[in-house]
Amino acid sequence: MGQRVLFKKGEQRKFLDLVRIRLNSPSLKSLLQFGFKIKYSVLKNYFSESLLLPKSFFDDLCHLSKINPESLNVRYLEGNWGQIIGGKKAMQVLIKKYPQKIKKWRKLAMLNSPVIGDSNLKEIKIPELDEKLAEFIGAYLGDGTLNKYQLRIAGDHRYDFYYYIYLSNLIFELFGIKPSIKKQKNRNTSILLISSKNVCSFLNKNFNLKYGNKIHNQTTIPKQILENEKLSIACLRGLIDTDGSVTRRGNQFCLQFTAHNKLLLSHVSNIGEKLGIFTYFDKTGAGTNRWKNVVRYFELVGSSNLKHIIRFYVRKYENKSIYRKDLPFYFKQDLYRDLDLPFKIKGPVV
Repeated sequence: MGQRVLFKKGEQRKFLDLVRIRLNSPSLKSLLQFGFKIKYSVLKNYFSESLLLPKSFFDDLCHLSKINPESLNVRYLEGNWGQIIGGKKAMQVLIKKYPQKIKKWRKLAMLNSPVIGDSNLKEIKIPELDEKLAEFIGAYLGDGTLNKYQLRIAGDHRYDFYYYIYLSNLIFELFGIKPSIKKQKNRNTSILLISSKNVCSFLNKNFNLKYGNKIHNQTTIPKQILENEKLSIACLRGLIDTDGSVTRRGNQFCLQFTAHNKLLLSHVSNIGEKLGIFTYFDKTGAGTNRWKNVVRYFELVGSSNLKHIIRFYVRKYENKSIYRKDLPFYFKQDLYRDLDLPFKIKGPVV
């Protein structure tokens, strides 16, 4: 058993209530929609304080709800803390009676013990760094969060659902595991969830995608991708498909990427400028409001998100701009349902 978290009486219940409020969850049970692998009956026992919270679960809750665990008055107990109390006296007797043998037994135990938790890890494919993996990393950098156990990408269920199906298939192709897609109750938010410590560790170790808050960590596009034009283009597609917009603003049709991570925004701007697409860069966004540059983007970079594809396609081939609320009507049309993704148009770009 892993470590447990000891709150003062009544504080564990208050902690779970605070998590629920911060995550906009209408009930205790609705916390399970975030992919936690525990039963509701166990969650109720945590809420009633008849069971102590596992530290791994506690850490995940703090990360998701952006609560600093150091701000909480808690203690961490070993998983077998109840047995320790009764076993200390017996161990003291053994140490006095067999001091040399105890040392040998401890060394043997260390050599023969497996790493805790490794036997329960989901096996994954280890993908090569190609355009598909670069696009997925871009999607994570745009709208994702990462900790040691889960990767989540959040979006609007009304307009991103088909894109999440595309991402789900892409993830299966890359890693050999199928993520879950869940709509939050009474909200328009969908969560694509990968619950795999191996995937999270792979991304963290190989591409320096840091756990925790991407803005505070200044997590940005991996160096291996920035140094390769084809990979940079694929990564840019993932970034725009998640945290970008293709839309009309007044009399102009715009393409823009927005971010509060200054380093990431700077790298995205540099890629767009090198490709001859982006024409502006400010504190929160980079992009272009020139129609010919938007066309160039769809010639060179393209999109895997239907909401962007439809808005561009209707503007280019029907010479009209549509509102976001009109997108579901177009989602049902065969022209868009049967597209090969990523979508690009044929043009002068080689």
